[in-house]
Amino acid sequence: MAFATIQYQSRSLQKASSLNVIFPDDPAMPGPWGAFYLLHGLSDDHTIWARRTSIERYVAGLPLVVVMPDGGRGWYTNSADGETAYEDDLVKDVVGLVDRTFPVKAERAGRAIGGLSMGGYGAIKVSLKHAEMFASINSHSGAIGFPRLDPEKAKIRSPEAHRIFGASAKGGPEDPFAIVERIDHGRIPAIRIDCGTDDFLIDQNREFHKHLDDLHIPHEYQEYPGSHDWVYWDLHIREALAFHARNLKLVKA
Repeated sequence: MAFATIQYQSRSLQKASSLNVIFPDDPAMPGPWGAFYLLHGLSDDHTIWARRTSIERYVAGLPLVVVMPDGGRGWYTNSADGETAYEDDLVKDVVGLVDRTFPVKAERAGRAIGGLSMGGYGAIKVSLKHAEMFASINSHSGAIGFPRLDPEKAKIRSPEAHRIFGASAKGGPEDPFAIVERIDHGRIPAIRIDCGTDDFLIDQNREFHKHLDDLHIPHEYQEYPGSHDWVYWDLHIREALAFHARNLKLVKA
């Protein structure tokens, strides 16, 4: 596999930004390839997945581009105050750049998205809002219920929360619990969610799993031993990759 860092001008953020990409370099694998958009957590950036996991080794031999964008501390959301537009950056600027630059299958059937913590929230939220863009989703230890927290509690975890989500995000356009109630269930991407049993976000994940069950939405849900750390994520990204490889038809079922 080959590895590249790309600097680009984000029209949505109105600033320079960066992303890392892992992609096949085998002439026997000419494409079109699948694309997996892999999102980082609140305290990290676009370099963290490559630095803290063996993701490059895990995708070796797959006709897959792994795209790791920089979501800042923006919750992959267009902020309520209009200051930042990290959702638009991802679905317009980053996806558009990858579609133009790499020999990927530039359609829903060729794209997957996933992430951890803030990135797990982002993957679920963005893919539900833009279900026409992604075939499959995964979330590790996702902060899926963050918009439903009491605003003061949310502010402690993320001081940017009020600026990004507004005074009350519960039930709004950035709340995955509310989004999944409103959209066409026949177009929901394949979903996989996992979380460690000692993770401080386990209750949010259990609640979203129950919410999907109550709505009769098919999905995979797993709890494993572990906490909110890279030991857990490095282990379970491998299962997410296998999940996406099946859904993108990169391997025989």
